[in-house]
Amino acid sequence: MFWLIPAVEISIVIAVLYTIIKSFISYKRNKNRKEHDFIELTKMSLEPKFGDGFVLEAIVTELSVFYYSIVGWFKKPIARDNEQIFSYHKTSQIKTIVIVFSILIILEGILFHFLIQIWSVLAAWIFTIINIYALLYIIGLYKSVIFLPHIIDHEKVVIRFGYQSSIKLNIRNIESIKTAKEIGGIGQKTPKDTYYAMLNLDSPQYEIFLKEPELMKSSYGRKKYVKNIIFRTDNPKGMIEEINSNIKSLSNG
Repeated sequence: MFWLIPAVEISIVIAVLYTIIKSFISYKRNKNRKEHDFIELTKMSLEPKFGDGFVLEAIVTELSVFYYSIVGWFKKPIARDNEQIFSYHKTSQIKTIVIVFSILIILEGILFHFLIQIWSVLAAWIFTIINIYALLYIIGLYKSVIFLPHIIDHEKVVIRFGYQSSIKLNIRNIESIKTAKEIGGIGQKTPKDTYYAMLNLDSPQYEIFLKEPELMKSSYGRKKYVKNIIFRTDNPKGMIEEINSNIKSLSNG
């Protein structure tokens, strides 16, 4: 019976790879259409097979790591019709953090590979593979932060921090927007009902207060309802003016 376990695992991998390849072909054929990007299209294709749960989100997260760390170098943010996009990476310290940690991961990987190899060659290569994945993860996160900006259209606001987390807000559900207080920092916990959409090392700019909780989604299928969103953007004045303009438009309509 034990032979069934690897058989099932191989079948799942083949099904995932087949769906990803189909999604990639479909994406290339329709690359001029802006309805969905490659990751969204793949997720939609896999959902009927794996459901909208942890398995699907884990697959999408792992795919995002490799997609943005490799393909992300050749992609640019896409603005769909009637959408305004606002970047948040230019004034962030994320680029510096990625460079520093990349150097540390590479140096650590080389040093410990040779040290562990004295004890076990297999363990040394397992450690190196884990280090390579960690390097791809932070590079992919940085590229996804560039490729996945904040979005505003007439009735919704999407606040994101790369592929790591995001929240979609109904503009009618926004109670107020205020200048954010200096919170966060290394070791300081964020309140459970607050979504901190930025690096803890960066200074927050604004905090959105909601009338009713909205669902925030994180990598690997983690979810929680929040009432406050703390974020920053490279064009804070323009983004806040756009949100307030849409709030006013909807309230008058």
